[in-house]
Amino acid sequence: MPTDQVLSYMKECTPQQRLELQVAMQCAPVLKQVKISNLLTVKCGQWQRVRQQLAKCRVICMLLYADGEKEVVFFYRYEGLERHLRKPEVREFLLDFGYGGERYEVAAVMKRLKRRYQQYAGTGGPFPHELGVLLEYPVEDVREFIARKGEGCLLSGYWKVYGNVEKARERFRMYDAAREQAAREIMNGKKLWQIAADGEKTGMSAVQRGMGA
Repeated sequence: MPTDQVLSYMKECTPQQRLELQVAMQCAPVLKQVKISNLLTVKCGQWQRVRQQLAKCRVICMLLYADGEKEVVFFYRYEGLERHLRKPEVREFLLDFGYGGERYEVAAVMKRLKRRYQQYAGTGGPFPHELGVLLEYPVEDVREFIARKGEGCLLSGYWKVYGNVEKARERFRMYDAAREQAAREIMNGKKLWQIAADGEKTGMSAVQRGMGA
């Protein structure tokens, strides 16, 4: 979508519409069901408005951290995250960061993630690198990112890629397509919950259908 078109819309829209556009563009992969989770930072006091907007769909909004200026929100689809947590490589990674046993349940994992993120953002504790795995970045890429301290990646986009570049490019293209579609729908008057509900009845997002997935 042309940048000038987006900027023109933002000049004319209300603060609520501007917030919805921000969510649509930054969390489109989750809204369009091509990703299980996304992270969003909004101004203080805005996350509850987003949560209300998504109350009619299956996207869950969890406040990770808030201070006097911003709110960090973790968006996820419960069923997708639950399946993700069953993967052996994901469990092995989480075990290294203190998760395990009954803590592989979604609620327990989210509770621990929130506590660790608040320690990081609020008191300068260590960064919770498990966040990358919970955002569905490939485990091998997260491990290499930690080992190399973010240096020497083969590709940089939605995350830093150290492993399968072609597969990552394919995912990046799908995320870009989701952003394009979600932004266009918001600008044409759709609500966030309507965008998020797209494909829930069929089990496949419109983005995946359009790309032949």
